[in-house]
Amino acid sequence: MPLFVPEMTNFLLPFHGTREELIALAQRWSDEHGVFLAVERFYPRYDAAAVPATVKLARAVEEFDPVRRMCLCKRAFDLTAANASEFLQRNPESLVIILEPLTEDGLRSTAISARMANVDELRWWISIVRDEAFAMHEGAWSTDPDSGRRVHVPDHRHMQGAHDLAAGGVRMLAAAGSAVFEFDDLA
Repeated sequence: MPLFVPEMTNFLLPFHGTREELIALAQRWSDEHGVFLAVERFYPRYDAAAVPATVKLARAVEEFDPVRRMCLCKRAFDLTAANASEFLQRNPESLVIILEPLTEDGLRSTAISARMANVDELRWWISIVRDEAFAMHEGAWSTDPDSGRRVHVPDHRHMQGAHDLAAGGVRMLAAAGSAVFEFDDLA
């Protein structure tokens, strides 16, 4: 492992999407672009596994559960990491997708992110993510239930599955904290 980490450039797209939508999205990107897939679980102990090209991601997630993060990369993954931070250090050119479970409280916001030294590769991933983001619903109001403060978040995105859940009364929650999102196209 290098003593000095190269300068990294990153991007982050927070949004709401169901686990099933995110798994299907990662599978589609792997099929379309020939990239490698890995899954990570953080409980009861950290572990990561590569998803063989012959295995569907949905099956791998089911068998490796509880999966909390999926990664895509143009190169095979180094799976020798002892924890999640080390995994990203050993696989720095990875696109990361967080999987949030649907709970009785609601669905937390998820994210697609990347932190890479290779700017050309980061731009390639951003173009793929951007195409998907443009297909999502856009706009939401974020409300803090404790203070009642309400803020418009015009660039917040959500996928159709999250839209359907929200339309059915499921609360759309912030990634952390108590804020609740109300999508513009359901308000």
